[in-house]
Amino acid sequence: MHARLSACLIALAATTACEPVARTFEKRAPLPVRQKAGATAPTATTPPRLKVMAWNIKFGGGRVDFFFDYWGDRVQLTPDELRVNMTGLYKLINEVRPDVLMVEEIDVNSRRSRYFDMVGGILENTYLSYAAYVPTWDSRYVPKEGMGRMNMGMAIFSVFPIASAETIPLDDRTDLDVATKTFYIHRTVGRAVVDLGPSQVAAFVVHTEAYDTDGTASRQFVQIQDILKAEALPFVIGGDFNAIPPSSVKTAIFNDEAPKSVGTAYAQPPYKLDDMKPFFEQYVPEITLDRYGTTEANQHRYYSHSVIGRDKIGANEEPGFWTRKLDYLFLKPPGTWVDGTTDVLQQRGSGNPPIESDPMLLSDHCPVVGTWQVAP
Repeated sequence: MHARLSACLIALAATTACEPVARTFEKRAPLPVRQKAGATAPTATTPPRLKVMAWNIKFGGGRVDFFFDYWGDRVQLTPDELRVNMTGLYKLINEVRPDVLMVEEIDVNSRRSRYFDMVGGILENTYLSYAAYVPTWDSRYVPKEGMGRMNMGMAIFSVFPIASAETIPLDDRTDLDVATKTFYIHRTVGRAVVDLGPSQVAAFVVHTEAYDTDGTASRQFVQIQDILKAEALPFVIGGDFNAIPPSSVKTAIFNDEAPKSVGTAYAQPPYKLDDMKPFFEQYVPEITLDRYGTTEANQHRYYSHSVIGRDKIGANEEPGFWTRKLDYLFLKPPGTWVDGTTDVLQQRGSGNPPIESDPMLLSDHCPVVGTWQVAP
């Protein structure tokens, strides 16, 4: 199989000399900033208070069962599915109204999401005015399962001007064959400098490795910590870390793991409880470990990921709901979170004020949110 695929890659490369078969991200590099026509920046409070949110939006896929979750066999959204799902995403964003939004798994030119530019869609359909797109997976053609064209990444949105943005590469996996690695995701950190007028802050977005068997994710966590230690500006970092809190009670045999994924490339590797420990020790989390608690009954309130929704009975014969916390916000001290503002928006009625949208219908991750009191 791999020999045939390699031959196909050579043929494809020969016919697409003007465009690489797949793009790699090996160097720290600046990124363009997009601005909504007629955008005007609000006046920041003194000292600044910024509502921030991080959300893995599953490329507008909602609860459609794609093949890589092993509950389904889909590879592309229908036009109606895309329209309904994106409308739901816009509605929730407009309900919560973050000043800074960090998004993961956002497509701009992918076959699976009908080549729709989701960065432009969010700018056009929400109050947010500025955006920096951070590409992580840019392949002219992904042979697997007929996925085709792929251009996915992360994005940082803001109501305030983004003065500059850049991408910072992280280690790639070493446990993949050459054919697979050619078309695989290249994890990076996205950084944006947000201009508040009299001052500036940095916003980082991350989406670390999920299925590695060679310790790549753990190496990426160390790299991210090194990046943060070198940051001079006040900062917030948010995203899908693909790791659970160090005090988690539930660490394996999750209800949303499809039995047929066992032994495949999409089986969930064991979580390492030490991976997130330095972040909780050095930075200010939106949900502290004290608040997260020491029982599954309490921790369940802060879970943020599940492959399946309420309409499905999972592998443990339980109705679908969020199964573990993978999504976080952290601040550089002495920044703090305003009391009563941090939350994991699991369902309708979550948040302050409560939302009308139902995050369980919109993605396999729910948003995390909080209001950042920027230290003077």
